[in-house]
Amino acid sequence: MKAKNKKTKTKESKFLDLKNIDRTTEAAVYYGFLPIEIPKIEKEDRDRIKALKDGEPIIKIGANEKISNRPEEKAAILRNYFNTNLAIMPQPIMITYNGFIDEGGEKGQGKQRKIGLEIIGSNNSISEAIIIKTAMAILADNGLDNLYVEINSLGDRESCARFIRELTAYFRKNINAMPASCRQAFKKDPLLALTCQNEKCNLIKDEAPKPVGCLSDESRAYFKEILEYLEGLNIPYKINDYLLSDRRYASGSVFEIKQRNENPKLPDISLAIGFRYDGICKKLGFKKDVPAIGMKICFKSESEKRLLPKIKRASVFFIQLGDEAKHKSLKVIDILRQEDIYVHHSLGRDKMAGQLALADRTKTPYILIMGKKEAMENTIMIRDVATRSQETILIVDLPIHLKKLFK
Repeated sequence: MKAKNKKTKTKESKFLDLKNIDRTTEAAVYYGFLPIEIPKIEKEDRDRIKALKDGEPIIKIGANEKISNRPEEKAAILRNYFNTNLAIMPQPIMITYNGFIDEGGEKGQGKQRKIGLEIIGSNNSISEAIIIKTAMAILADNGLDNLYVEINSLGDRESCARFIRELTAYFRKNINAMPASCRQAFKKDPLLALTCQNEKCNLIKDEAPKPVGCLSDESRAYFKEILEYLEGLNIPYKINDYLLSDRRYASGSVFEIKQRNENPKLPDISLAIGFRYDGICKKLGFKKDVPAIGMKICFKSESEKRLLPKIKRASVFFIQLGDEAKHKSLKVIDILRQEDIYVHHSLGRDKMAGQLALADRTKTPYILIMGKKEAMENTIMIRDVATRSQETILIVDLPIHLKKLFK
């Protein structure tokens, strides 16, 4: 049974002061994520999840054992979203949180830093691009290199159902060639059979239906957009047909950031895992569904806190119009980040009016506007809010020009 909704008053979200965030999550703030306290898993969240598990094991997502992707965490995040003012803020809402878990024990081998990135209220493919780009930047800023992304998609409900049907039919034809343990896993969930590492199963899996091959036209177009963003951002990636999400609480895209191992005989190192979890809200007993996507990052960190005093109030708001501009938007934000220029944006929105309304609320003195024409010409328009005057300059000249305006 679904947990009953409790009538609760809307509370203020506990955002952290930007002056008190640490350098480890600097990139998250620059890309638009608001730091919050880590949502605590409560009994209410565990009760909501009971209906999803049905006594069956949850499929492990990704290769990093230290990254917890329990559905209880998503329940806690969504409870925090609906029971605070996050749900009534301009959408989508982008939040980040981080903390430490001591993995050293008596040997004192160090601590694992775990960082969460969540985007709630957007079903736009740029959400995947934002969250992957931000995670890559966080890892790079902390000295990790040789990074790449593994990605896959089970698509929408129609796509997933088709994949499960074709996968089930395929394994039934090959059931006699599967070890007993794999046959038992297959009976519980066909996806579990794909996670088996048995040599016999690996031979069978090679010829099994692939999730991407079962995507509907809409899901295929969405997945293609994600890959185009990654290519535009020069983020190396490869499609991993065996990177799966648990369809009871996850949906659509699933991705993992890895670091190439210096020893080619050893597996690459998994550092971050992310996936969509659209359509879970009503399953958990909330009043309405909201699209959502999240990513967990886990890596060893030598210091607990490195204060970041340089982030100041944003003086610019970035507005993008059209697919061409949207695809170049993260590059513009990254250019400004490299010059320590903090910029507000709402990349999850498409319409000019909604972005202008949010720009007005932020009270930024300058607005950057990129439409199709500007994107094609690698330029950007700068509007002075006070005088209504505007000028168009090359993107490469943007940081210097803004710094002159700020003076």
